[in-house]
Amino acid sequence: MTIRKLSGHNSAQAHVTENGNEINLISYVTRIVTVKHENGKRFIECTGTYSRTTIKHIGWFCREYLPGISYYDLKSIVGAGFVEM
Repeated sequence: MTIRKLSGHNSAQAHVTENGNEINLISYVTRIVTVKHENGKRFIECTGTYSRTTIKHIGWFCREYLPGISYYDLKSIVGAGFVEM
């Protein structure tokens, strides 16, 4: 498993874990976003938006790992489980 900070946000209380076909955004100690690649498809789960700071973490994560997907796209799938995007 690889753990790294978001680019340009080294002091933020957020990090990204990568393990095989799965990428997770962890804000403080909570898993916020999981991206899985299976059979050539991408599935994303967003567990919540929680706080203003976590919203910023989600936005930074989208810009770095999910070009073309925004915070608002992830907000729309909160609680829906894994969604193909």
